[in-house]
Amino acid sequence: MNRVKFPREGARRTVRTFAANADMRFDEAVLAESTAAKISGFDVNSGALTDGYGVEESEEFGNRTGRTVWQFIRYDREAGEYKTHNMFCDVNGYVHVDLGNGFESLGTVNFADVPSAVKYRLYGEDSLIMTSGKDRMFVWDGVSDYAERVLRSPYITSMTMHYERMFATTAGESNAVYFSDDLDPTNWNDSSLTEGGYIMLLDERGKLLKVVDFLNYVYIFREYGISRLTAYADQTEFGVVNLYVGGGRIYEGSVCPCGDTVMMLASDGLYSFDGYDVTRRLKAVRFAPSPNASGVFSDGKYYLAANTTEGGENDTLVVYDMAGGTFSLSRLNIKRLCKLGSEVFAIMSDNRIGKVTKCAAVFGTPLEKYWESGELDFSTPSVKTLGSVSVRSDGNASLTVTADGKSRTFGLKSGMNMIKPMLGGRTFKFRIESTEPGARIRRLSYRVRGG
Repeated sequence: MNRVKFPREGARRTVRTFAANADMRFDEAVLAESTAAKISGFDVNSGALTDGYGVEESEEFGNRTGRTVWQFIRYDREAGEYKTHNMFCDVNGYVHVDLGNGFESLGTVNFADVPSAVKYRLYGEDSLIMTSGKDRMFVWDGVSDYAERVLRSPYITSMTMHYERMFATTAGESNAVYFSDDLDPTNWNDSSLTEGGYIMLLDERGKLLKVVDFLNYVYIFREYGISRLTAYADQTEFGVVNLYVGGGRIYEGSVCPCGDTVMMLASDGLYSFDGYDVTRRLKAVRFAPSPNASGVFSDGKYYLAANTTEGGENDTLVVYDMAGGTFSLSRLNIKRLCKLGSEVFAIMSDNRIGKVTKCAAVFGTPLEKYWESGELDFSTPSVKTLGSVSVRSDGNASLTVTADGKSRTFGLKSGMNMIKPMLGGRTFKFRIESTEPGARIRRLSYRVRGG
């Protein structure tokens, strides 16, 4: 058998760009030298390792805690302009609104579960509809110091407006789509064809999780599939078509319209849905069970809080660029993602409200940023010696070299770092770490001799 021979001074090998990111699908021993086995906290879109996403305190909410946040934009006829109100539900279920002079409570509005909110023009005025799976609907006109409770509404878990009706999934058995009266989403009477009603869906696709207004239809995302509801003004013409049955359970919080597609996480991976077909996305990231997954879309990117380890509470923020197919991972615990305008906010595991930015920190505490290679044998099983390593860095970091399970760690300073590990072994791994804000790592180069 012919053995690979290195020049006496050692062959130079270079990771010129880190843009290959990571690939979690394969065994570490088969990865290319430029592809990471593990990565977190670093963004690689520029080809260098730079600050990835984190969460920082926002001007909008300060150091407040809560269950969720949203924004209500209404037209003020007296002022002749649109007004924007930031709102949040606190940890005790009370709703607060910023009317221009700081947050104040919205009367006695209280939710036993995490509420959702949608805007609607009711009787010629912009109104806000708020509901949850354990509470009746509240309607607020944006002016009054209280919100009106709709006692006949169902217990709504998700809702969407479509052709002047509200369509909703509900708590409990969750096997029917409920819809309100035409032109009045507060009228849920189901006694006649001129008011509200419901449509039963009983098949192998399971419970109804979420309704989405998309491409002139109401799409119903279910535990194991997707159905499409055609719903125009006359409810006698409503019709349902079943489109998709999947092998993995869909996580309702991840379902999110993203321009011309809908993204969703299932127990067997991340998918996109274009109204007809379902396509697997982001195969390089291996997800763990994520029943509490949460996703939003902003500025061409799908933000997803989910699990990439053992399941339970969301442990990773994934930011997926829809057009470029690139992604960024940050290990941090987020209960829920919310969107206000074009900005993304996070409800953390301790209920603090923060804004998602490329700060590589959580409320000022730096995240651990790391890039770790696969297990490299440089195409020969023989013993080799890692003679030298060079790393160009802007900011402080560290490099850990592992040879046959034995590791040495070296500090990296700004500039070109020349290191001579002189470690021997059959397989090697490199790990670059940093907690310094703004650190940027470029070009990892090394010489290997022997074999």
